[in-house]
Amino acid sequence: MIKITNTFIKSKFLRNSAIYTIGSMMTPVVSLIMLPIFTSYLSPSEYGIMTTVQALVGMIQLFLSLSIGAAITRFFYDFIDKPDKQREYLGTIYLFTLIFATVVSVIMILLHKVFGNLFFENIPIKPFYFYLVGLSWVNALFELPMSLLRVQEKALQFIGINTLKAFGTMGLTILLIIGFKLKAEGVLIAQISIAFLIVLILYVKQARFLSFSLNPTYIKDSLQFCLPLLPHVASGWIISSSDRIVLEKYTNLADVGIYALAAQVSIVLALFYSSVNNAFVPRFTALKKEGKEIEAKKLLKLFFVMVVFFGIISIPIAMYGIQLFVSNNYVAAVPIIPYLILGQIIKGLYFIPVSKLFYYKRTKSIAMSSSIAAISNIVINIVAIPYIGIYGAIISTLISEILRLILIYKSSRYIT
Repeated sequence: MIKITNTFIKSKFLRNSAIYTIGSMMTPVVSLIMLPIFTSYLSPSEYGIMTTVQALVGMIQLFLSLSIGAAITRFFYDFIDKPDKQREYLGTIYLFTLIFATVVSVIMILLHKVFGNLFFENIPIKPFYFYLVGLSWVNALFELPMSLLRVQEKALQFIGINTLKAFGTMGLTILLIIGFKLKAEGVLIAQISIAFLIVLILYVKQARFLSFSLNPTYIKDSLQFCLPLLPHVASGWIISSSDRIVLEKYTNLADVGIYALAAQVSIVLALFYSSVNNAFVPRFTALKKEGKEIEAKKLLKLFFVMVVFFGIISIPIAMYGIQLFVSNNYVAAVPIIPYLILGQIIKGLYFIPVSKLFYYKRTKSIAMSSSIAAISNIVINIVAIPYIGIYGAIISTLISEILRLILIYKSSRYIT
């Protein structure tokens, strides 16, 4: 035990992993705390509306930000000894993202009838489409300051911001759902309001790290790096969330709500893996830059052990937790949970080969494997869900995650 404690204290990766985990888990923990309220005050259909909009936010946000936060996590180190250039680079990326996301969001609002009918089948366009655009816009802007905190390895600030955001959203959500009886609409209003306030604070606070400009070279280099990552990032959304979009079109909203609840529980594990990855990527990159190959390989092995161990123990915990905290209207979600958690474990293992390709800037390999997996997911969803409903979504998730892991492993195994 003493040896383990000493290892933890000495390892910056493990310390930051723990801190990032606590910070990133604030949102899912609050979501779990809110489950009794959601399942008591929202019908499965209303829960289905809320989670379908939230699922679409993940995709719209991605295209509003162009996944450019990933460029910050890589190019930041190229300017580590040039603070003036670093501020100019960061200022360029922040300003470009703000302009691009705002322009695209305005266009989407002007064309709300076109996009609303494309996205929704059973959900009212007014007001939910407008909440979709607003939440996507503010989340796209939120991505950049959080990416900067990651590369600066300011883990405590990271956890503080996520904690403030999570509990602020929870408080306002409770007020709007119970006090004003706004139901699904209240949840989305709370998320937009608190996220906007946090983004405003972050941009003001981080202004000293930025020198606002629009350097075409920085924009071009960043887009060349991150645009090939879009299929990779989008595939994660497609595999984890597109099933709810297809379910909304071919099943009733109550089934969408049941499936979404099981998915929400499994996402806790996904966010845990993501939070560990938040510490893993900067530490792995730094070790490779310093030529510490042995330490970098040990880090990969440690990440593998964490993914498998925490994935296995989460299955019984999640199944018991669902039965304990939700109303009887949602117990049909229990048998679905193990399958969705298995998909998250496979996704967690995927982070390991991706980190190697990411370091060597071989993002095209990542894009190819992710695109193939995402296309297979969409096809299986469209073919299977109309016939077997929820279980079609489960099958598509598992097959796509396995396929993506196999393809990315083959791309990375020749890299030392």
